[in-house]
Amino acid sequence: MSDESRFHRPDVRDRTRRDVERLRRREPGGGFWRSLSLVGSVGWPIVLLAVFGALAGRWLDERFRTGIRFTLMLLTLGTAAGCLVAFRTLRGHGA
Repeated sequence: MSDESRFHRPDVRDRTRRDVERLRRREPGGGFWRSLSLVGSVGWPIVLLAVFGALAGRWLDERFRTGIRFTLMLLTLGTAAGCLVAFRTLRGHGA
């Protein structure tokens, strides 16, 4: 084996083309849109539950004059609940 053939690598374009074709065969039709909808279905629960927790905590803090205790607690619980929902969504989609 000559030194030149040992260091010769296949064309990068050919490898990329093969990878793209393999991906198309694995996920026929709508791969991009399905991925985009999955990102939305993962992100929104985290954001909405965290914001809802912060707003509810703020209201409770004003009502009971407790500083920011309820805000921090409910913000943390809302974020954790949102992450749990996102995890279950990802697990259900097989990602």
